[in-house]
Amino acid sequence: MESRTFSAMLIGPRDRQEDAISDGKTVLQADLLTRKNGSFAERILFAVCDGMGGHDGGEIASMFVCEQLARIRWKKVSSAHVLEFLAGIQQEAMVQLPENSGTTVAGLLAGNGRVIAFNAGDSRIYRLEADAIHYISHDHSLIQEMIDQSILNANNVGFHPLRNVIELGIGPAFDGAWNIKKVHIHEEDLETPSYYLLCSDGLTDIIGESDIHELLMPDPVENGTRLYNALKQKRLRDNTSFMIVEIR
Repeated sequence: MESRTFSAMLIGPRDRQEDAISDGKTVLQADLLTRKNGSFAERILFAVCDGMGGHDGGEIASMFVCEQLARIRWKKVSSAHVLEFLAGIQQEAMVQLPENSGTTVAGLLAGNGRVIAFNAGDSRIYRLEADAIHYISHDHSLIQEMIDQSILNANNVGFHPLRNVIELGIGPAFDGAWNIKKVHIHEEDLETPSYYLLCSDGLTDIIGESDIHELLMPDPVENGTRLYNALKQKRLRDNTSFMIVEIR
């Protein structure tokens, strides 16, 4: 199994970068634009974390979770294995992270012919196909809960005043939430080549899914620069980070 990636991070209007990204080996937290050919591996992991703006130490929390994920030796590719490790990271976060800090996490684990997408918070994962973009994560947000309960129409979210209320993540800020909410898991067979997009909400708040698809296809990794340049033309509202992954 081999991977290629395109990664981009923009600070936007913030005074510091609170997002962090990882390819399972390297963890980054900066303004950057990079394309990378991965080596062959039995299992690969990618993650995007968005430290909570307004919480203490958001940048510390996002880096911490990406580093913890990169240290794991994934002996199995299973949902149970992912949930076990994430619960362990949450326990460590309660001890090591600043009070009230927290981060989202959106991750992709692939190996043994399987792909597991997992997320807590509103950082997202999409599968990209020639004629469609598929949202395979699920936001843990008050807005998403209202959409799920048919209280709010997904097309009318826009600048809703509650759109930044996150109901689950990793860190002391979410201690009580782990007793109520569950990490979202999506599992599917790996068909090669497969393309995935992992991103913080800074991207999806600015560019719609259909526009993202149009910019990236037919070769998402090669066309990552097009998405990056489109973001540079926008008035960003937040730190904005994304990873495009090709798996063969």
